[in-house]
Parts: sequence; C-alpha cells; structure tokens
Amino acid sequence: MFQVPTKTQYAIRALVHLVRTKSASVASIAEAEHIPFKYLEAIFGQLKSAGLLIADRGRSGGYRLARAPELILMSEVVKATEGDITPVGCLDDAGFCIVSEACLPRRFWFGLKRTVDAYLESVTLAEIAEPGFLPAPDPSQKESAAAKD
Repeated sequence: MFQVPTKTQYAIRALVHLVRTKSASVASIAEAEHIPFKYLEAIFGQLKSAGLLIADRGRSGGYRLARAPELILMSEVVKATEGDITPVGCLDDAGFCIVSEACLPRRFWFGLKRTVDAYLESVTLAEIAEPGFLPAPDPSQKESAAAKD
C-alpha cells in the first residue's frame, strides 16, 4: 500500500498551522498539532534548509513561512522532507532491477510518478489551508464517465 510518510504528514500539518497563525514556536505547534517536539524540530530544520521557513530569534521568536502560502507548492514540501518521489527504485537507476530496461511495467511506474509529481506541482499550501479545499476534478475522469454514457 502506498502511504505518505509520517514526516511529510507532520510537515504539512505544521505548515498549515503557520498559515493560520503567521508565526509560532516549535513547542506551540507541536502541542497544538499533537506532533512530538523533537521530531518536529528536526522537520523544521529540513524545511528551513529548503527555504520554506524563516526562524525568528529572541523572546517572541519562532518560525514563519519564508514566502506567501500561495507561492509554496506541495511538491516543495514533499521534496524538503522526503526528496524526490520514486515509487520504485528502478526509476532512478535502471540497473537497480535484474530486468533493467527490458521491464515493461517500468513504464507504468514512470506514469505514476509523473501523475503524482504533476498533482504536487498543482496544489499550493494556501489551498491546503483552506477549510473547504477540494482537489480539482481529474479531467480524465470526466472523459471516462462521458464515454460510458
């Protein structure tokens, strides 16, 4: 089963929290979002290194978004926490598999990767933070439904 890693789930929850609060400490976000403090601290280090967060020092310091949430793509968040999405190891290295380039299912995996990448590139943090967010309908679904009628 495909599953989004916990680290990425926590990163997205914490970033949505920052969209709402504008600035907050790791401790307050960890408490509000029920995320282990040390784990969130490490995640924020990755998000800061990726240029998604800014750390403000001092007594009223904390973290804030480095850019407007409308300018932060979900692909950037996933890349910051997990690196490139690769459903199977052979996409990055054909030699990973004994079948190598002759593997016909490999095309399927490339298609899956392209679809996931395109979706992550199409959604912003601002959209995720909207209570009524619904992903845009998949145009191919409309075509499939119309073909059945």
